[in-house]
Amino acid sequence: MNALIVGNGHFEPGDTFLETVKLSDFIVCADGGARHLYNLRIKPDVVVGDFDSIDADLLEEYKKTGVEIIKYPVQKDLTDMELAIECAAGRGASRIFIMGAFGTRIDHTLSNLHLLHRILDSGLEAALIDENNTVYLIKDKIKIKRKENYKLSLIPATLIVEGIYTGGLAYPLADASMSMGTTIGISNEFTSDEAWVSIRKGRLYVVVSKD
Repeated sequence: MNALIVGNGHFEPGDTFLETVKLSDFIVCADGGARHLYNLRIKPDVVVGDFDSIDADLLEEYKKTGVEIIKYPVQKDLTDMELAIECAAGRGASRIFIMGAFGTRIDHTLSNLHLLHRILDSGLEAALIDENNTVYLIKDKIKIKRKENYKLSLIPATLIVEGIYTGGLAYPLADASMSMGTTIGISNEFTSDEAWVSIRKGRLYVVVSKD
């Protein structure tokens, strides 16, 4: 099952968002992310959080339409985004799309990127998505379909990443290694309709992005 989580970060309801909604069987809003969907007249299945970023009237309106509301105390150990991920995983999601994860708060952006580790440890697939970027975290391999005007970047998520192989890219790698603090994997170009990346050891962010 595919789940879409919408956070309270920067949000543009463009083609990428609409395509992601169509692929999703279940929608969870993390607190203020519910405002994004409300403005688009899209009904989520669940709204979770401490609700410090959403009006009580909006929540009440969602309740009346059958949306499940799960409230947590403001003083808690998990962010609203992590609670939303727990909710999606607990409802049986095998793949999680996360939007509204990037914004002006760099601490939230970084923590959302790190939440990909938790999802990967749970054996689930996930991606952080906006209209210009899709971020994956891998520990083995991935295939990426080419998108016009997009580039592909590889960023180490562990101190060392070993046994990196790529295909379908202008600058291929074969049994390469990367370490944190290096930028050799930035801005590669697609040369075929599908690219692939595999690694033997470590974890790697795979980022598909455009300006």
